[in-house]
Amino acid sequence: MSQTLGHASLETTPPDGSLELDERSLAVVLDGRVRRFHYVWLRDNSWAPEDRVRQSGERKLFTASIPPGIAPTAASWDSERGLEVLWNDGQPATYSPAWLRRYDYSPAARAARRPTVALWPENADEPPRFPHTEVVGSTEGQLAYLDAVRETGAAVVTGVPSEHHEVERFARTLGHVREVAFERVHNVRHDPAGYNVAHTPGELKPHTDMPSYDWPPSIQLLHFLTNQATGGESTLVDGWAALAELRRDAPGHFDTLTRVPVPFQLFSADEDTWAENPMIQLGAEGEVRLFRFSNQLAQPLSAPYEQVEAFYDAYRHLGQIIDSGRYRATFTAADGDLLTVHAHRVLHGRLPYDPASGARHLQDVYMEFDDLMARRRVLRGEHEPLPAQSQEDA
Repeated sequence: MSQTLGHASLETTPPDGSLELDERSLAVVLDGRVRRFHYVWLRDNSWAPEDRVRQSGERKLFTASIPPGIAPTAASWDSERGLEVLWNDGQPATYSPAWLRRYDYSPAARAARRPTVALWPENADEPPRFPHTEVVGSTEGQLAYLDAVRETGAAVVTGVPSEHHEVERFARTLGHVREVAFERVHNVRHDPAGYNVAHTPGELKPHTDMPSYDWPPSIQLLHFLTNQATGGESTLVDGWAALAELRRDAPGHFDTLTRVPVPFQLFSADEDTWAENPMIQLGAEGEVRLFRFSNQLAQPLSAPYEQVEAFYDAYRHLGQIIDSGRYRATFTAADGDLLTVHAHRVLHGRLPYDPASGARHLQDVYMEFDDLMARRRVLRGEHEPLPAQSQEDA
C-alpha cells in the first residue's frame, strides 16, 4: 500500500513508495528521493498490452488521442511491481521502480545522463592511443576507444595495417560509412591536379570537413598508410574549448556566430556541395552541438548590411583563438596510425611538409557520431528499451 506524501513532509523525506497526487502530476519517493512525473507523460509511456507492440516495444498508443484531462482514478505503490495506476480513460498501467529510475526527468537525473565532455586545456596533450588489435578484437578495447571519442573528441588507433581501404574495413567494425559527393575512400597526398587544398604540401589551418553540407559528417577517420615526409605534423584543436573561451570573454561575438549564416562550398570537376548555415549550432539547453569552421571553403558572405562588420569582428576573434596554439595538440603520426575526430567538435590540420623528402599518403572516410554512440550502447547492453511492466503483467 502507498503512503500519502504531503507538501509539508518534503523537508524530511517520507519512506519509499509514498505518493502525492496533484492536479496534473504525481510525486513518488524512490531511493529516498522525491521524483515527480506528469500524468500525460506517464499515460503516454504506458506499457499496457493495448498501448505497445509486444514483440518490438514500439508504441501503439497515439499521443494525440490522450485526453487533455488525463489523470488517475486510483494510484498505489507495490514494493515489487512499482507504481500502479488506473487512468480515467479506463486503462490500467504499471510502472516498475527500475523503469522510473531510468526515465526520471528531474533536473538531477537529466544532468547525470548527459554525456561527459572533457574540454581540452590550453596546453593540450596528444589524443589517447589504442592498439588496433584491441579495438577490433575485444569489447573492452573497443569501448575504451569509443569512450575516448565521446569524452575528448579524438583518438588514435595504432598499428592499423597499411593496406589500401583498410580505413573502410575498420569503419565497418564500428558502424557505417557516410557517403559524400566525392570518393567513398578519399586519398590525401600531394597532387598538383587535386581539387582540394589537402592535395597541396602547404599548411592546412585547423578546420572541420564538409561544412558545405547542411549536416556535415560528424566523424572523420584518417589513416596514415605512410608518413615519411619531413614536416606535416598533425594539428588538432578542440573547437568547443575555443568556443567556450569566446562565449566567456565576448558573448556578443559568440551570439553573432550562432545567427549569421555562412556559405561554404567544396567542388570537383563533376561534383558540388554547397550549404549556408551559422558556424555554431546550439542544442535545446544552449550547449554547442555542431561547429563548422573552414577558412578555405568559406564563400562570400550574404548577410544584411548591418550584420557584416559585426560578423567579421566575431569571426576574426574566433579565428585568433583557434590560431593561437591554445587547446591545440601537435604530433607526428606514424605509419599505420588511424586518427578519429568528432568532426562537429575537433578541428584538424597539418603543418607544411616537403613532398620530395619522402612518401606521405593518407586515406580517409566519414562516419556519423550517432552510429559510434549506438555501437557503444549495444556493447554496453544499454540500447534496448526497458519495459515499464513485466511480461507477466502484460
